[in-house]
Amino acid sequence: MTDTLRISEVFLSIQGEGPSAGTPAHFVRLQGCDVGCRWCDTKYSWEFGGGREATPAAVIDEALALGAAPLLVVTGGEPLEHPGIAALLERGLAGWPRVEVETSGVAPPPLSHARLAWNVSPKLPAATGRWADTWRHTAAWLAEPNATFKIVVGDPPDPDDARRLVAEHRLPSGRVMLMPEGLTDEAVRRHALALAELCLREGFRLSPRLHVWMWGVRRGV
Repeated sequence: MTDTLRISEVFLSIQGEGPSAGTPAHFVRLQGCDVGCRWCDTKYSWEFGGGREATPAAVIDEALALGAAPLLVVTGGEPLEHPGIAALLERGLAGWPRVEVETSGVAPPPLSHARLAWNVSPKLPAATGRWADTWRHTAAWLAEPNATFKIVVGDPPDPDDARRLVAEHRLPSGRVMLMPEGLTDEAVRRHALALAELCLREGFRLSPRLHVWMWGVRRGV
């Protein structure tokens, strides 16, 4: 039996955050997430019964029909809550030079490949009541060489919590990116200025949010 997926949207855009920021990319947004971050800018992708059903093969064909791009980004929702995620990634690796997955890290990696990158975004206590669940599989993610830890940070106590949790879980500073929380360009800039100081002190990297800067909060970008 072929695993089907719940799809929120498929589109062509620019990767706005993480290690590949600025790269043209196809996006496959999967439907369904129960992590429930208060600041989430894609809450329309939370409901597991929403979106539409499709096979991994059909989703890949739909994305490729949009035009050329060197990167496939699988996001959500929470991709790791889909039984068909491994099949989707295997097909993605056959169609793109590089594939990235955006995940909270709520489950361990289902697949490892030299051209498959994981942008793992464990949550801080102020974000959601399930924040601890997103740190539970940190050891498995540390063992995945292509995993980067991208932590969304807003107002205090977020910066202190981020530094504490990174230390507790022994995340190498070179694999940590701090990303400013915000749904407006002004909010992102305000948080980014504070995070720049923290990155300089701790050796973390700073992730932009180019999509907020360019388009604000919109679907399909």
